[in-house]
Amino acid sequence: MTIKISAVAAATAMLLGTVSTAANANLVITEYVEGSSSNKAVELSNLGSSAIDLAGENYKLLRYNNGSTDVSATEVLTGTLAAGESLVFHNGGADEAFKVGIESTITYFNGDDALVLTKNDVVVDRFGKLGVDPGSAWTDSNNSDFSTAEKTLRRKASVTAGDTVADADFPGADNQWVVFDQNTSDGLGCPGEGACSSEATPGVLLITEYVEGSSSNKAVEISNVGGSAINLDDDNYQITLYSNGSTDFNADRSETLSGTLEAGKSIVFHNSGADDAFKIGTASSVTWFNGDDALVLTKNDVVIDRLGKFGVDPGSAWTDPNNSDFSTAEKTLRRKASVAAGDTVADADFPGADNQWAVFDQNTSDGLGCPGEGACGDTPVDPDPEPTDPCTGCETLTPVADPKTFNSDEYYSDALNGDFSTPEELKTALSTIIAAGHKQLSYKQVWTALTYADQDPGNDKNVIEIYTGASISKHDNQTSGSGAGKWNREHVWAKSHGFPNESQWGYTDAHHLRPADPGINTKRSNNDFGECSDSGEEVQFNGQGTGNYLNTTTDCWEPRDEVKGDVARMIMYMDTRYQGANTGTTGMPDLVAVDRLTTTEEDSAPLIGTLCTLYAWNTLDPVDSYEQSRNDAVYAYQGNRNPFIDRPELVQQVYGDVCGDPVTPALDVEVKVTAPETVAEGASFTLDASATVGGEGQTLTFSWEQTSGDEKTVVGTGAVLTLTAPMVDADTALKFTLTVSDGVLETSEVINLPVTNVPLTLDVSFDGNTKLTEGDSTTITAVITDEPQGLSYSWKQVSGAAAEFTASGLKLDVTSPKVDINQALVFELTASNDDDSFKTTVSIDVQNTEEAGWVEPDGAGSFGGFIALLLPLMWRRRRA
Repeated sequence: MTIKISAVAAATAMLLGTVSTAANANLVITEYVEGSSSNKAVELSNLGSSAIDLAGENYKLLRYNNGSTDVSATEVLTGTLAAGESLVFHNGGADEAFKVGIESTITYFNGDDALVLTKNDVVVDRFGKLGVDPGSAWTDSNNSDFSTAEKTLRRKASVTAGDTVADADFPGADNQWVVFDQNTSDGLGCPGEGACSSEATPGVLLITEYVEGSSSNKAVEISNVGGSAINLDDDNYQITLYSNGSTDFNADRSETLSGTLEAGKSIVFHNSGADDAFKIGTASSVTWFNGDDALVLTKNDVVIDRLGKFGVDPGSAWTDPNNSDFSTAEKTLRRKASVAAGDTVADADFPGADNQWAVFDQNTSDGLGCPGEGACGDTPVDPDPEPTDPCTGCETLTPVADPKTFNSDEYYSDALNGDFSTPEELKTALSTIIAAGHKQLSYKQVWTALTYADQDPGNDKNVIEIYTGASISKHDNQTSGSGAGKWNREHVWAKSHGFPNESQWGYTDAHHLRPADPGINTKRSNNDFGECSDSGEEVQFNGQGTGNYLNTTTDCWEPRDEVKGDVARMIMYMDTRYQGANTGTTGMPDLVAVDRLTTTEEDSAPLIGTLCTLYAWNTLDPVDSYEQSRNDAVYAYQGNRNPFIDRPELVQQVYGDVCGDPVTPALDVEVKVTAPETVAEGASFTLDASATVGGEGQTLTFSWEQTSGDEKTVVGTGAVLTLTAPMVDADTALKFTLTVSDGVLETSEVINLPVTNVPLTLDVSFDGNTKLTEGDSTTITAVITDEPQGLSYSWKQVSGAAAEFTASGLKLDVTSPKVDINQALVFELTASNDDDSFKTTVSIDVQNTEEAGWVEPDGAGSFGGFIALLLPLMWRRRRA
């Protein structure tokens, strides 16, 4: 038996797997915005009572466009989502009111596109009907206001579990959605039917722990004690140390907070000389305090919290007359759990009449990393034991290639030894070479690959961030929560420019992925590379300039000088590696580096700029040992290499021509050639380059080559070339290359000359008797006016009763056959030469001899006789 399954059913089966009650989850699609233009967003909420580890349970949001059962886009969910909290993805081109949460291409939907939420590849919720294109939108016959186009839809508060049948009718008989007008955005960021302002509290940033222990055991903790995540990059959050009563700002004693800090999460800064138990979070000079120094937390330079009294030196410490145990020296202080707002009067008495701090013994560290008065766990915080994994949550990779045995001459032999007419041909050969052996990494495996590839040469426990140059612990990779003090994965060729889905090979190609500070990565966004240090603003990191510049008007990003060449060679690698070949495997389009900044409308196109600026950066910042080691490391785990690192000369050979730096400079002469538009076969023609002249004192020479297939033949060495067109079977073209030289440099011009085939035409007449009686003979002779040489002739009978005949050349001898009625015998003469042939015919009329008693019917003639003979037959047939 053969069982057929539809594409929809197959896709649904693949998604559903073994669906059971246990597969259901409390992560639900709770809001959908399909507004005007790019005002699109989707909200997911945790409607359960406990936090969800999104990465650990492999949650994904999938988009299916226009009824397709093939995934159009994937958003892999990461981090931990607390109970009652929401995760929002918005379109990068949306109005500011919709820019809640994270920018994502998952929102590139219209009203006829379906969304499917999966957990471990099992459907846990959906929006729309998988495998069906409803036209412009899904509607509800029971609710004329409901539409998935140009509306905001919020899940009813009564819904606590997802809709797990992806291919069921939508919205179904029990519509779970409340309808709001187009461009309604005030519900994004919280579950429920109402606006967030009435249902969710904002994030609140506080100083929640202060450690002033012995020696260098110092730390400070900042926590979000509110109900919503805080995007620290949206505003300028800083914590600053003011020592010994000073009121002067010192950038070296200040930290700028970046990334997103989820509700209930903390950022910790510690002293680099502290004991291991205190080394939570990030080492920072903001912890170079004693008990008499003040800390001030600001938002856009406005105080939102403080510890100590600004502008006052209390002596050795601040104390509390109502609590003899309280002191800002040699104690650990934790903010009381009841405190929900900061102390915004920086120069008020401290700790004041209402002391907000719980006191713990000197060198207590077990509360660092979480808000509240208690320890962060049942046992003290683990003092950072030596990790065994490459980075936090990372797997160990098995090498697939050995850099020690790599031989550049062998690896690139097809390119080094090839004969290429154009740089594009060389580029294609390189693409083939670096595609061979390429093992696709998962996005999770990229974390590990970067710990090998971008390892700090001076500290094997750290990686180097591309845009800051900072050395940071491999285990500070941002797997969830705030990006402060963390690093994440920067796509140097922005993934939105051609490969937004994790399944596409470019998304996880480690040759262009680099560790980056999350805040700096966010600022770079998907901007093109270009020169904008004069027109843009320098990007800051921890209060210091980074050497990176951003022009938000032109969407231009200029990296620091130390990595400009690295960036150039990574972009050139991507442009060469992915040329639209083998898309069925890689899912990659043809990536093109263009010599301009791309436009906003081209954000999703497989383009990036600016090619010739990158070409110049390649020269400014040549390959160094760090980059060579990185190429080896990626080769070890991904199996292919960057040719522009191994063989720097290839940059000019591939890109020099388009960037005005050819390998062989061309002669600066305007070549002028006069040529006929077409020439007939056998005719003489002239190609005239005599109008091509050099500069003063410059003598030019000319060389003409004719190309036939792979063969080139020199056919002339003067400015004027005169030849005779060959005889051809059909219209064709002759290709000539003119090379003009001044003895040092040269330039070439290609001329294609169409040659037209001239059909063989003859003027033929016939001599001889063409009126015969049956049984008579005749000789017919063909006469050709101006008969060409080299013709051969053949005769054949093409109609009439078969006759006996012989032929020789232009002479035909015929004996007419017996005939029942008068008729014509037609003979065809074919004249041929090597290239063409010509045909003509002669007709010989044969008269039937009448027997006794025969009377010619009316309508005499051969046709009338023929009809008369047929009449009895036709009559008999009718009677039969």
